[in-house]
Amino acid sequence: MHVTIRHLRLKPTAILMSFLPAAVLLSAALLFGAVAMPAWAQHLPPGDTPPPDVFSRVAGAGTAADHGGAAFVAVYEHTTNRMKPSGVTYVDSYTISKILTPAGCRDRSVLRWGYDPQSSYVEVREVNVIRGGEKIPVDVSRVRDLPAPQAAIYWSDRVKTLQLPRLEVGDGIEVTVFRKGFTYALLGGEAGGTAAGTQALPAQGAPAPTGDSQEPDDERYIPPMPGEYFDIVLFGGDAPVIEKRYVLSLPADKRLHSEVYNGPLYSSTTYAGDRTEYAWWGKDLPPVSREPAQPDRSDFVPKVVMATAESWEAKSRWFFDVNRGQFEVTPEIQAKVDEILAEAGLTHASEEKRAKALLHWVAQNIRYSGQTMGEGEGFTLHPGSMIFEQRSGVCKDIAGMLITMMRAAGMDSYGAMTMAGSRIDLVPADQFNHCVCALRKPDGSFEMYDPTWVPYNNSIWSLLEAEQHYLVGTPEGEFLARIPYSPPEESPLRIEHAASLAGDGTLEGTLRLSGSGAVDGRLRRMVAGTRRQELGHFFARLLSPAGEGVEGIAWRTRDPADFGGDMWIALSYRMRGFAAPVGGALEFRSPMMRIVLSDGNLFRAGSMRTGPDRKTDLFLYYTQLVEGTETIQLPKGYTALDPPQSDERDETYASFKGTSRMDGRSLVIEQRAEVRRRQIPPDGYGGFKAAIDKAKTFGDRIYRIGKGGSK
Repeated sequence: MHVTIRHLRLKPTAILMSFLPAAVLLSAALLFGAVAMPAWAQHLPPGDTPPPDVFSRVAGAGTAADHGGAAFVAVYEHTTNRMKPSGVTYVDSYTISKILTPAGCRDRSVLRWGYDPQSSYVEVREVNVIRGGEKIPVDVSRVRDLPAPQAAIYWSDRVKTLQLPRLEVGDGIEVTVFRKGFTYALLGGEAGGTAAGTQALPAQGAPAPTGDSQEPDDERYIPPMPGEYFDIVLFGGDAPVIEKRYVLSLPADKRLHSEVYNGPLYSSTTYAGDRTEYAWWGKDLPPVSREPAQPDRSDFVPKVVMATAESWEAKSRWFFDVNRGQFEVTPEIQAKVDEILAEAGLTHASEEKRAKALLHWVAQNIRYSGQTMGEGEGFTLHPGSMIFEQRSGVCKDIAGMLITMMRAAGMDSYGAMTMAGSRIDLVPADQFNHCVCALRKPDGSFEMYDPTWVPYNNSIWSLLEAEQHYLVGTPEGEFLARIPYSPPEESPLRIEHAASLAGDGTLEGTLRLSGSGAVDGRLRRMVAGTRRQELGHFFARLLSPAGEGVEGIAWRTRDPADFGGDMWIALSYRMRGFAAPVGGALEFRSPMMRIVLSDGNLFRAGSMRTGPDRKTDLFLYYTQLVEGTETIQLPKGYTALDPPQSDERDETYASFKGTSRMDGRSLVIEQRAEVRRRQIPPDGYGGFKAAIDKAKTFGDRIYRIGKGGSK
């Protein structure tokens, strides 16, 4: 049979409807309250279920027992972003959460939306409490717009708050919010950029607000790179998430780079007219694991990184161009540079020595304090002349001061962006929170200087920032680069302890601590960060793990502002009752080991309380070598009653070796520990812990001495 159908025309939407289940077609419309359920949808085919709405989602979200005792659960989060050709982007955010415990009633009683009025706009459109199958509207005219708490950076950020009615366990909270604007990631607070659904949203998109809105014009919200879009979206938070969706609608001529990291997510791409729509979503997402010394969440939480920027080279050229005129050398700056170099006797010295002198002047003389100095906060480096006059700024300003001074000294210096404390992924999005200085060498390579992180640090680049990615802004355009790995021997702590023990258990001695690299900075700040009149008490606390009767403390140190060599501290002391009389002998533990294993400034990994296992990486910031020799002269006629012992453990990420022996009348204890990576993955944590535990066990060993031979 051949049948011809003539003049039958269906709209594209009608064709689509013919292929989709009825429940699917209604889900979005019912969820946002756009339509009432029609009669045909009340008689669904067998096996189909009604589309979810806010009531069914809250009812089906379970209890605290279903979510590991969580205080609340994020039932549904849906963020729709619509970007204009100018780069101005609207965001329409719809969220449902459910209160699971009395603590959740307390913690969710006030809703908050943070924003920077210079770069973003927030409108809370609708809030409802869902209780007993009904919506209880919350009057959004009661939203309060307040100054946000601030410290160190005072850029007039604000926060909108809304007090909810008294909540009950089982209540749902339905929220619809409109935003537009951008948050430039450099100095933006959240490492790795800003994720949709957090308080610090970047420029995103949604339908235009109603005519009643007091919304400012779009022009003030054009992003720093006009016509471009970026975002870093974390699919995980403090609460469990049942479903989270992120939708991005771009003009069809925009090309998007995107990649999913740290775990699987669903995704789709669709085309409609002059728009391309990208979507990512996740379901049944657990709350983010909280563990001591873990890396930034963007390193392990499932996320999408996206950007329309052409390449890293394009972003490099943009960063150079936007700051092109900020490094003018004024007569005052030139005079100061000449003075600094002349006083140090470096006027005709090598570029390396002159650059280091200027670095340390900037690090020690430009304090960290961010004031609002005009447009472009967060991505424009303020003029060197302004910072020289103010003598304060944030990292971009401190870096800009060094760039200006280096140029005054005839050096080829540039601004660079980096990510302190986290990695940067290969998508050319604004994954930056820090600004530094790059000095181009004659061979075209760059040497990195960070004046913000090296006050009271003898390095030109803090080794707490080893392995970080960075992007230098140049007119030619650079690709993303990375600081090399720093081995443990670049950050050594060296301990020399010489002491004598009296027959009554009193110990007298001198402890000398010295260090390079990251440890140099730790030691300098121990001295520089303590009031001079309180140093005696500080050093008494440092020695106290060895024994409680510390007295007669005297000390000598390198001036922490003298960068002519590595930092050292020498402490002389007397400790009454150090060795305890037990059974006709004296017993004690190694003072060197007890002191070093009790202070995070000396040996961070050794002082940490380590659990049996890890779900996330252990983030220590720097590798370290610990080498120590302790010589304790015993009372005349005394010797060790226990045989000398050694302990050793060598693992991939850490190692320890400790020995003890008699040398004439002296007990000699030696230790060597290595932490070989700044970030330890969970599958390597067991070996790392075993090596550190070996150090702790050796430090707890009791030495027993007495008159005569071995027992």
